[in-house]
Amino acid sequence: MLTALSVKFPARRRGLLGRVERLRGDKVEVQLRRANGVTLRHIIYTGYSGEVKLEKADEAVGIRRDRLLCSERLSFPPHSGYRRFRSDAFSRRLCTNFALSALAQCGAAPRVAIYDPDACCAELLPHVLELCGDVTVVTDCSTPYFAAAGRALEEQGAAAVITRRRADLCGRDLIIAPKIIREALPAEHETVTLTTGRPLMPIGGRVLWRYRFQMPADFAAIKPEELSEEYFCSALYTLENRYELGSLVPLAAYGDALACDAKTLAKWLDKRYQMAYNKQVSKL
Repeated sequence: MLTALSVKFPARRRGLLGRVERLRGDKVEVQLRRANGVTLRHIIYTGYSGEVKLEKADEAVGIRRDRLLCSERLSFPPHSGYRRFRSDAFSRRLCTNFALSALAQCGAAPRVAIYDPDACCAELLPHVLELCGDVTVVTDCSTPYFAAAGRALEEQGAAAVITRRRADLCGRDLIIAPKIIREALPAEHETVTLTTGRPLMPIGGRVLWRYRFQMPADFAAIKPEELSEEYFCSALYTLENRYELGSLVPLAAYGDALACDAKTLAKWLDKRYQMAYNKQVSKL
């Protein structure tokens, strides 16, 4: 069961009605919503006092207070036991699915890098190697990637470069970064980077980090209004084991003043590859 907390602060009424509401105190309402085998316990806290009194919500929230679905604007005292649910597992799938969709539509073989310092997506490597042969992995945890590369070499006859050197990201057409980027990277101006959130440090090139996808209608019907589709699906994927959501392919990816679908990205990668090829030929 998922537990979501929504908080409302009504405009304060004047006169008798306002005094009655304040005397009556804040209101806690619990709604049960069900869809496709998932139950959402939606707790709606109406704060006439202008603040959230957690002790009033304790009974309704129960033991699931450490993985509450709620707006990112809602914060809790550090020792209250209340925590907002967070997981980037579903976002990683959106990122990698979009990348694989674009690569599958390429007519050429772009130069790809997987930037994954923690080796959270080593299983991605064989799928990328199926679609292009020039793959570099930049990671600080090489063991999972060496294992994945060994299987790919045995089963596909394909090899990848595995390194710690961030400088090896230079010259790549596409960088797949399945976690939020926390350091400056030497991506070139024309490089496209797909990642899962706005980078915390500046990087070069074009960065896409938000994804639009078609959320199943039955789940959309029970989603609290203030929660994003990606956040709600991440809870379904992680807490309810709805792994079928991991096969969703985004319709488009977005960055700051930049957006494209997988087909458009594929065309751009083909153009970038052709430009690089022509440049090499001209040097002969």
